[in-house]
Amino acid sequence: MYTPKILEWDEALSTGDSSVDEQHKYLVETLNSLGTAILDGHGTEAIARILGRMRFYAGWHFDREEECFEKYQCPAAEMNKNAHAAFVEKFDRYHKRFHDAGGSNDMALKIHQEITDWIVNHIMRVDGELYPCIHHRPKP
Repeated sequence: MYTPKILEWDEALSTGDSSVDEQHKYLVETLNSLGTAILDGHGTEAIARILGRMRFYAGWHFDREEECFEKYQCPAAEMNKNAHAAFVEKFDRYHKRFHDAGGSNDMALKIHQEITDWIVNHIMRVDGELYPCIHHRPKP
């Protein structure tokens, strides 16, 4: 069975843009809050509030990040935008299932696992493409 882990920010996750990195740190903190709420049995309402906050913030962040990719004329801009759209669709589908299941802890765990995997992979693989566009050199 999956157990939420606390994610720690690592400079390997840096995009080279301090504003985007701060936004990513907030998303990681919110994800950690979700994991803690699940583990501590805070209940459906608390988990639903965190999921709502995460969805709202992710949408706002994606817009800012996509602007940044365009500003630096990053070749990965379209890939990033498509990944964001796919994430929002998946998140909304899972969020609906969570509500339809009456706030099931199993569904909350599944959502946490999916979001954790997506965020880490997306930041490292896709958002990491921003670094060379900003600094005109490969990421160290």
